[in-house]
Amino acid sequence: MIDKQKCFTDMMAQLALEYNAQPADFTADGLTLTTPRLHPKRRVYTHEAPFFQMATTGRGAVVTADPVLHAFMRRFAEGKSGYGLFERPNLAGIEAELNRHGFTLTSTFHMFLPGGAIPEAVMPESFTVCWFDAESVSALYPNTRFLNALSAQANPDRPDVIAVAACAGETIAALAGASADTPDFWQVGIDVLPEYRGRGLGKTLVRMLSARIAALGKTPFYGTGASNLHSQRIAVQSGFYPAWVEISSRRLSE
Repeated sequence: MIDKQKCFTDMMAQLALEYNAQPADFTADGLTLTTPRLHPKRRVYTHEAPFFQMATTGRGAVVTADPVLHAFMRRFAEGKSGYGLFERPNLAGIEAELNRHGFTLTSTFHMFLPGGAIPEAVMPESFTVCWFDAESVSALYPNTRFLNALSAQANPDRPDVIAVAACAGETIAALAGASADTPDFWQVGIDVLPEYRGRGLGKTLVRMLSARIAALGKTPFYGTGASNLHSQRIAVQSGFYPAWVEISSRRLSE
């Protein structure tokens, strides 16, 4: 059994150091606005301080942004709910301001945390299971078919540390992998080859992997796109619940 409240509390502490905020800011109403800081214990998705980055747990919004955006964000957020800033019309307004400074919004990521017990995993008949640890996972590089599960190649910022495959004979039909985004929080991803979809392999592997991660004393978490309902269903069916949403920015020239 995973302690749902502890997972949430620990993740809010993690987000707080990444957003240069306080953990309580993520469950407060309204807007919390901070100046970016590259904390050494952050999840490393880029080596640059964010020009704009925003998160919500469904109440207020926490924004860490370059000071040049602060006056705009205070005006723009006035009279709006924090979570409402993630609605399309409001994102369009933020996007227009970012464009003025040579930046654009990234995709919106919906993030999931464990909700308690992980459901039992039962592998469908005719498939076998193969595990990979931090050393043997390197045999899967270069990776081109399972990019939601593993990096394309070794990534020292977020190393792939464990994976589990469903195999049809010698063929890997589906793969779930986890990257150590921090020493304690491992992000789970899943890919199923098109010809093997619809057989329950996705949720089975995510359940197996998440249980193994928890047994190792780490916390699994899961992220997917706003419109990827199939991936979101796998998360929910594997014992996760929607915990927060975040969006960032990148240079227009990238």
